[in-house]
Amino acid sequence: MLIYLLKANLLLAALYALYRLLLHRDTFFAWRRATLLTIVAVSLLAPLPALQGWTGNLLPGQVAQGITAEAWLPEYVATPQGAEAAGNDSPVLTYLAVAYAAGVLLLAGRMLVQLLAIVRLSRRCPATTIGGTRVRLLPRGEAPFSFFRLIFVCPEAHSPQELDEILAHEQTHARQVHSADVLVAELACTLCWFNPAAWLLRRDVRNNLEYLADHHVLASGFDARAYQYHLLGLAYPKAAATIYNNFNVLPLKERIKMMNKRKTRNIGRLKYLLFLPVATLLAAACSGNQKQEQPAEQPAQEQTATPTKEADMEEVVVVAYDDNKVEGEVLDLAEVAPEFPGGIPALMKFLAQNVKYPTDAQKAGKQGRVIAQFVVTTDGSVADVKIIRGIDASLDQEAIRVIKAMPQWKPGTQDGQPVNVRYTLPVVFKLQ
Repeated sequence: MLIYLLKANLLLAALYALYRLLLHRDTFFAWRRATLLTIVAVSLLAPLPALQGWTGNLLPGQVAQGITAEAWLPEYVATPQGAEAAGNDSPVLTYLAVAYAAGVLLLAGRMLVQLLAIVRLSRRCPATTIGGTRVRLLPRGEAPFSFFRLIFVCPEAHSPQELDEILAHEQTHARQVHSADVLVAELACTLCWFNPAAWLLRRDVRNNLEYLADHHVLASGFDARAYQYHLLGLAYPKAAATIYNNFNVLPLKERIKMMNKRKTRNIGRLKYLLFLPVATLLAAACSGNQKQEQPAEQPAQEQTATPTKEADMEEVVVVAYDDNKVEGEVLDLAEVAPEFPGGIPALMKFLAQNVKYPTDAQKAGKQGRVIAQFVVTTDGSVADVKIIRGIDASLDQEAIRVIKAMPQWKPGTQDGQPVNVRYTLPVVFKLQ
């Protein structure tokens, strides 16, 4: 779930940034509508494990796994005296999960309350027909709005010309099912509420729908100046926080600027053709599916270390190839993840009983986090053990030794079939 959220939000932010860079200033409102909906769909669907086979592998899966290991995975802490703590990051992970769930429930509850309010209002407001349009009559002082096929308006509060403009505007929302776009944007905000890009995209979805409706009103023959003055004459501050389509929502300045803007030349549509392949590449980069690449006939190699830039603690990046070759495809993410016998607590207990802090590393003052990676094969055995971030040769070798000594795991599965799956495990060596 954590990897999915990480990928979905990175993809959402990247695609929205691309949209803002290329498309948000043109007047192709229908194309922009399709693009915004595509951004939400691709962001939420592409990282799903079930769709891994539909996308390529441009971003190595171990990049995402490395980030996840740094921030989220429970880690084992080894000290010269023995185990200090197991899974010391678990409380942080738990707090973050609770905060995320609370945010989702709060926003989902707010949306449900608004839906129920619309249902109650539709039952309370009498229905009538104005100029061939079926509407619900609002009490005076309430803002006109629509939700799917329901149109709410207060005829007594407007002149006949203003009422015609309002009905033309709201009929566009209803006929083009703009409420579906609003709900999709609200869903993206609910699931990705901590991502600023989700809220910015929600705002752009709402604004673009108003641009579409305004464009239709002017195309129907209404006077542009009179229509804009009508918008300025209405003020309903609470309108922008709802899930339905209001006749008058802020920012009015942007709507009026867009109505007066010169129509973008048709050649500008080529930008959308550029957006599609770039979005496809980004979606492919967020795929969790990665094939295992093995050097052809390459013998097992000794551990090698390459120093990085100087820091407070010397850090090395280590790659250690295992003798065990993995046959077949290797996934970075499976529908059902591999599991150590007994789960995470049993894994921490195994490490506590087997990891020994090397004496030479203690004398040299070496400590830090070693991030190991290995493959749990289809039969549950551990293979292709390597270090993707190391500290010291002896510490890295100790992590590799213990991982190779692990018992058989419960293999991961995809579509009900056992598959080879990579697993990332942080081990912290800490001097007292």
